[in-house]
Amino acid sequence: MKKISLFALGIVGAMAFTACSDEAYTEKYNDPSKTTTVSCDKLFTGVVWTGRTYGMQTYWGLCTFELPQIGAYSQVSSHFSADVDYEGTGSYVSYGNDRWTNFYEDLAQYKLMRYTFNNLSAAEQTANQLYMDCATVWMYDQLEKAVDLWGDIPFVNACNIQISANIADSKASYDDAKTLYEMMLNGATLTDVKGESQAFDGLATLYSRIKGATAPSSFASQDILFGGDVSKWASYAIGLRARMALRVSTQGELASTGQAVLKEIANTVASDAQDCATGFADPSIVAFSYNDGNGMNWGGGWNEWACQYSRLSFKMAEMLNLPEGSKMNHDTDIHVEGADPRAAVMFDASNAGTVHILDYHQTFSDQYYEGWKKEETYRWFTVVDSATFINNAYFMHPIMTKAEMLLTLAEAAQRGYITGSAETYFKQGVQASVDFYYAENAKSKFRTAVPQPDATAYIDALWTNATDKLEAICNQRWLHFSMLQQEQSYAEVRRTGFPKLEFRDFSNDPNFTIPRPMDRIVYPSNETQNNLEYMTEAINRLSNKNQEWYNNLFWAKSAGTWYTVIDLPYE
Repeated sequence: MKKISLFALGIVGAMAFTACSDEAYTEKYNDPSKTTTVSCDKLFTGVVWTGRTYGMQTYWGLCTFELPQIGAYSQVSSHFSADVDYEGTGSYVSYGNDRWTNFYEDLAQYKLMRYTFNNLSAAEQTANQLYMDCATVWMYDQLEKAVDLWGDIPFVNACNIQISANIADSKASYDDAKTLYEMMLNGATLTDVKGESQAFDGLATLYSRIKGATAPSSFASQDILFGGDVSKWASYAIGLRARMALRVSTQGELASTGQAVLKEIANTVASDAQDCATGFADPSIVAFSYNDGNGMNWGGGWNEWACQYSRLSFKMAEMLNLPEGSKMNHDTDIHVEGADPRAAVMFDASNAGTVHILDYHQTFSDQYYEGWKKEETYRWFTVVDSATFINNAYFMHPIMTKAEMLLTLAEAAQRGYITGSAETYFKQGVQASVDFYYAENAKSKFRTAVPQPDATAYIDALWTNATDKLEAICNQRWLHFSMLQQEQSYAEVRRTGFPKLEFRDFSNDPNFTIPRPMDRIVYPSNETQNNLEYMTEAINRLSNKNQEWYNNLFWAKSAGTWYTVIDLPYE
């Protein structure tokens, strides 16, 4: 599997592929191609740094993959009606390769760190345990996202060539998605291609060790995610375990496992709930530097993005209760009557001070000539908020949030998996989401922060007026993830069928290769070139091997059942 592993031959897991030149990063990380030894603390920094492209709101991750493809499937982003051929403007071929490759670049870093750690003395392992555990939490987050996109993927046998220097290790078999989920949830010992046992701790064990850990003196300087805050790593670990447990709990072979895990950790998640976000803490940083104060350039994707995908989508407007044509501007009517309080800090109205939606019900001609062409002279459509997102050099990238953790408990309680009040968890979760978005807005220096209103009455009404409480909870999880965690939004709609999405079916149009939304992302073309045998084995395990994109993952609703097909003209 050359694309996954061979890059490591020349750099042995180094960071050359990131084109990183930040002096501060170089100080935090030893390039294994230029040193005779590597250390766990430096490799820990490398693991997080390598995965930032899709773990953070970077330009490349947002603009090439998430907004044009994942955002299309979850409808958190907007698209032209005739442009939504569900191929992500070709990203399922080229940019899907980038998404896949970045994951395996990150995994190569992690595998080298595991190898280094496992070859330390017992005393040295004790001293480096926190680095190893936190790197594993980060890697499990990236692994879950990769599994949720593709299903079965190489893991245990992947990225070992930099350790073995054996060309045979450049190709790796695909591990079963369920097995990988079980490993992350509860730990597992997997057997590699050589017949050797590889033990991987589960998130419960990782959480317990991190929670009780005393950080070494260098941890704060090496932790580019949370600046040495061990409590955030503990929250990250237990929140990630809850996310995974809920993901598999609804249907599929691991449903009972997920439900049992949720019951086991419910109280712990609630007590550890906090926003685990990372970004720009130094107030001396000038706008657009996209720098955390330590010379670490995270990318700053939102400030570089101004295209159709940043416009207000129909489903997002519906969830925010933002009617087409309503008055909304930052001088007088920032809070639209009856609208979700988050709307004021999530979106900017048109230059005319009105809400205009890029509505998928319209034909392309109407969208283009009655809206997009007008943007040649002024902004016609409602767009993601310029202060909160586009011009916010202090933007905090959400990794795990208090709102998600509480809404996870709300759904688990509503489904009867855990005890506790679904209503209480729901209201606390939505309030935490409101707090999060207003906190993001308040960090911006672009303009005066929007005063946060009292959301109590609005949140109470969301619960009271909901005829289907489960739908209300799932809708709010989707809304909270929004454009910030699009891969989570995509996973959630496939798992629950909420919010209720509508899509055109282009099956009768020969111009469309993929006529309906993908139930799973197709394996990238570089696997066809470099790991065809093992990729073919994985495809042959699918029920619909001839159309691999129409196969549900083991935890998801049946293929094509998480949305409704509509018959509307589109040209």
